[in-house]
Order: sequence, then structure tokens, then C-alpha cells
Amino acid sequence: MKNILTLIKKEFSRFFKDRRMIITVLLPGVLIYALYSLMGTVFTKMSKPDETYVPTAIVVDLPAELAAPVNAMFKVSEEKLTEEEAQAKVAEESVDVAFVFIAAPQGKPEVRVFYNSISDKSSSAYVLATSLLAAYQNPAFVINASPDVKYDLAEDRDMATKMLSMLVPLLMFAMLASACMAVAPESIAGEKERGTMATMLITPVKRWQIALGKIISLTVFALLSGLSSFIGVILSLPKLMGGFVATDVLPYGVGDYFMLFGLIISIVLVIISAFSVLSALAKSVKEAGSLITPLMMVIVLLGVVSMFVSASPSLGLFAIPLVGSGLAISGIMALTATPLAVGLAIISNVAVAAALVVLLAFMFKSERIMFKK
Repeated sequence: MKNILTLIKKEFSRFFKDRRMIITVLLPGVLIYALYSLMGTVFTKMSKPDETYVPTAIVVDLPAELAAPVNAMFKVSEEKLTEEEAQAKVAEESVDVAFVFIAAPQGKPEVRVFYNSISDKSSSAYVLATSLLAAYQNPAFVINASPDVKYDLAEDRDMATKMLSMLVPLLMFAMLASACMAVAPESIAGEKERGTMATMLITPVKRWQIALGKIISLTVFALLSGLSSFIGVILSLPKLMGGFVATDVLPYGVGDYFMLFGLIISIVLVIISAFSVLSALAKSVKEAGSLITPLMMVIVLLGVVSMFVSASPSLGLFAIPLVGSGLAISGIMALTATPLAVGLAIISNVAVAAALVVLLAFMFKSERIMFKK
């Protein structure tokens, strides 16, 4: 028992005297609390209706009895339109909802409420409209009773692109971060642990060239792994989403895929450079993994940020490294991205990656960092 206690004291002493080990053990919990709290705050804000926004509406042949409550809750257009014209307005998101009154010679008349589920405002307006109509039943009528009428005017293509704009950034960041995690610790910390890094550093090759060579080779390896996973996800999307996203529905062109590929390369450059810096600080592959894991959690979460940003983010957001990339990927999937926005995201990533490569080169010149025990 005494021997066991002695060993426990030894391990406790080693742990509590190593500040980096304490940080790597405690940091994930702190990050989870901070990030989940942020997500909860954002979700609460998103689910809470904007009390200042007044939804817009078009009315077609609504009876006088309903005019007052509808005008009180909606900003009603004064245009006199047919049912088909009103549907077109909702489909193109010019207005949030359309009320169409259908007289019935026999039985109860019908009120048709058209909306576009692609727009969050339109979806909220539809809930408000149906609740309002259900409360006013004088004269008596039915709501959206015709089974052959399409009340949600969102196109299948729009639904697919919206779903992919939320799904793909998260998948992309997770796959690329995992691919970088698989190769970075072994290449630098692994060589330090095996002693081969010391041999490499005493060769005539300049150390900044070693750092750059490491980054380029690791980027290629990570790209191959990440692209393989990404292609697998894209090919499996029709089955993954129950056949909803069909190949002929997705309207992406060659330019979209080129922009996406450029973003992938720049994202991998940033991630692999950051992981390499942390790997150079570590003495072993295991320690490198513990240092990289918290950062990987943050990077994966950045893929979710695009879900919380408005459909038309300001151009300045695209200049934020990685965050702008997530927004750009979401924009490409939603068919709203511009070459300028994508270019800003790529440039910001490359700039940060270059700075990290310079930092790694200085670390390679430090005997204390590269040869510490």
C-alpha cells in the first residue's frame, strides 16, 4: 500500500508541476462551457421573435370582417392581385404571406395562406396568420383545406441549397480538422520524440525551409484525406437525406466547385499550420494530441457559425480567418456567395497561415523548444 501511495504522489507531483498538462486537461471543459453557452444564447435569440418586425402580406378578396384583424397584425400591400400573382410574390420573397379568400356556393368558404419556408420571416408570418385566422371565425371558414394546392411555395432546389448551406460547412470543418489532426502530431512531435528531428536540424538545410517543407507536405496529405471524405459525403447526400437532394436538383456549376476547392486549400493551410505550431511545442505525439484537441473543438464549432449569421452577412465578416470561410462555404451552397467574398476569405486564411509558418520557422531556430526534454 505504501508503494502505491508513493507512486500516486509521484504522478500527482508530475501532473500539478506541469502547467501545460493542467491546461490541456481543464481547457476542454472550459471551452465546452463557453461554446455551448454561446450556442444557447444564439439559439435563444434566434427562436425569440423580433417584436419590432411587422410581417408583410397580400390579401385577395378577403371579407370585410377579417380586414381589421389582418391589417392590425400585418403590413398589407395595396396591390390588387390575382391568386396566381399573389403566389408569385410570396415565391420570390417580395412579401411574407398571402391571404386568398375562396368563396364556396355550398359549404364553408376557404382562406388560403401561402408562404415560403425558405424565409424565416415568412415561416413566422405563416404561424401568426393561421393562429389569427383560427381565432376569427365570423363568418365561419376553413383554412388551407384544398389538398391539391401547394401552400408552401418554396422550390425543391431552394430547400436543398438551404439545407446544404447549413450542413456542408460543419461537415467540411470537421473532416478537414480530423485529417490535419491525423498527420500533424506525428510529423513534428513524432520526429522530436524519435530523435530524428535533431538530426534534420543539424543538416545544411535552413530551418525555415524545413518548416515550409513540413507545412506543404502535411497540407497535401491532409487535403487528400479531407477531399476523399468530402467527395464521399457529397456522393452519399441523396441517400443521406432520404433522396431529397437529387443530382438534377442541385444547381452548382464549375465556378462554385472551384471556389469551394480554393477555400478547402486555404482552410487546410491554416489548420495544419496551427496544429504544426502546437506540435512543435510538444515533446511527444501524445502531448501534441492533448494540445491540439481543444483547438480542434473550436475549429469544428466554427463550421456552425454560418448557421447563426444572417443570409446576407457584411463583407467584413469574410475577412475573419476560418469564420469567413464557413460563411463563404455556406454562401456557395446557398448560391449567394460572390467571388469577392470568397476571395477575401481565402486571402485572410493564407495570410494567417503565412504568419504561422514564419512563427514555426522561428520555433525551429529555438534550441530550447526543439531540444527540450
